Amino acid sequence: MKSTIIPHFRKNKLPLFFALLFSLSSFISYSQDSPMFVIVEYMKTKPGKEWNYVELERNFWKPVHQQRIKNGEIIAWQLYHIRYTGASDPYNYATVTIFNDPEKLENPWTVDPMTVHPDKDIESIYEETEESRELVITNLLLRENYVQMPQDAPDPKFIEVDYMKVEQGKDGAYLNVEDKVWKPIHQQFINAGTRAGWSVWGRIYPSGYGLDYQYLTVNDFAEFSQIGKADYVAAAKAAHPKEDMDTIGKETNNSRELVKSELWELLDVAY
Repeated sequence: MKSTIIPHFRKNKLPLFFALLFSLSSFISYSQDSPMFVIVEYMKTKPGKEWNYVELERNFWKPVHQQRIKNGEIIAWQLYHIRYTGASDPYNYATVTIFNDPEKLENPWTVDPMTVHPDKDIESIYEETEESRELVITNLLLRENYVQMPQDAPDPKFIEVDYMKVEQGKDGAYLNVEDKVWKPIHQQFINAGTRAGWSVWGRIYPSGYGLDYQYLTVNDFAEFSQIGKADYVAAAKAAHPKEDMDTIGKETNNSRELVKSELWELLDVAY
């Protein structure tokens, strides 16, 4: 969610930061037919600067992203805190910028922050931003599959992001398992009220089978209390009455390796 895409409004060489990321399944309400892309920026806040970083995102950069939305550049923007991280973890925040037009990815930033904040010292804001966090990695993702959420559904407050490693030549088999096996199961979770949504995302850039993952799946939760309540046996029986969990488990494990799972909390959003 990366070779970083950064606007160049500044005259010096200090890069201008702008936030980008995703509440993955909740993107669904924006478009049922268009391709959905997200740029995900993973951030590591610097010691003693975490509150500064969050305030800069909310009070300075969010209005800039809102102007980008008004201009038709992007669909939405979201800010996440990644729970249960420590000093040794590579990142603890993420931003997501959502696009439904691949042509917009070529030049995704045309808004000059000075036009949004004419009363601000833009140079000092750039410096504060640089001092508050480190941009660790950027990913460009494409939505591969999802379960449709209701149009009036609120943004999920939490998402579980699972990172999947797939062997070269097995992409089709993996995506088929997600579509034919797990998509109906996740629909049962949503019907039972233990999930708010589900989606699968392919990593476009950076790419390659030597990387630690090629796909992400996202489970959406309306509230923290939903986490851990899913009844996998009941959902699998309802979705696949002729299959048993052992068969489903073996088919799933043969299609991919689950590298890690992360819990993200939605802090702010711009539509």
